[in-house]
Amino acid sequence: MQGPAFPGWLLAHDMRATRFSGFRRSGFLRSGALIAPCLLASLSVAGLAAAQTAQPSAGQAQSPTSGHTTHTTPAPTHSGTMPHTAAPSASGKTPSAPGSSATQPAAPAESPPPGATSSGPSAGKAPATAPHKKLTRPQQIAALADQLAQAKTPEDAQMLEARLEALRAAGLFPTTQLLLRRAQKDSQAEKPDDAVEDLSDALALQPDNAILWRSRAQMRLAASDFNAAITDLGEALQRDGRDAKSWGLLSTVEDQRKDGPAAFKAWQKVLELNPMADKNHKHLDALHIKAFGQPT
Repeated sequence: MQGPAFPGWLLAHDMRATRFSGFRRSGFLRSGALIAPCLLASLSVAGLAAAQTAQPSAGQAQSPTSGHTTHTTPAPTHSGTMPHTAAPSASGKTPSAPGSSATQPAAPAESPPPGATSSGPSAGKAPATAPHKKLTRPQQIAALADQLAQAKTPEDAQMLEARLEALRAAGLFPTTQLLLRRAQKDSQAEKPDDAVEDLSDALALQPDNAILWRSRAQMRLAASDFNAAITDLGEALQRDGRDAKSWGLLSTVEDQRKDGPAAFKAWQKVLELNPMADKNHKHLDALHIKAFGQPT
């Protein structure tokens, strides 16, 4: 295999040594214009490849002792501009150079242990309480009836009875309320029969309202219709068995009928629902005497 073709004047190098020396003395080779092509031409193809492989890459230099590659500062550009430097951050601190500990990625956060809940903005706050459910009218009546049974003074009992009466009348229709007021006017005008008729019309509209049955029983008592009054009170107590006023009216009707034991038992029920209705039990003792005679 033939080597690379050399220029003719290089083959005659030995013959022209004197001439070459003359060129060097004349300073012709000081610029390196002739020696660079001569050196490249004298390398073989394999040697040129080896030289390129062994040549360190740009920006790196070979350490003469350790053999490790070190980074060198990049040469400035021909435009004459200075290398770009990192601008200071908003806090006034200059970012750390690449590779420093300040620029290393943060260690991954430890995963929470099993069963642990994540802490968000609402962590540590007590759960919101559910809105209080409004009691229905029957539930309110039951709650006030419980308080009435525990009343300690007649004033407290009177206030609770007024509230209970208002709640029981709150379910009346406007037309029913109008008929009830008309019946009260008829009773004041000593027209009990007309009052009973008004309340009968009201019961035709709202037959399940206990206060209407009790009101008609009161009008029938005023008309001396005792048996019909007891029947109406039975209807009233069937719908509202904790109405102390209905039990008190029943005791009165039974006393008018000369049924002492029935009147006494009805009044005992009144005291269970409202102990302040007969605080000293004077009325209870009087009914007991009527029913069972004077104790010996």
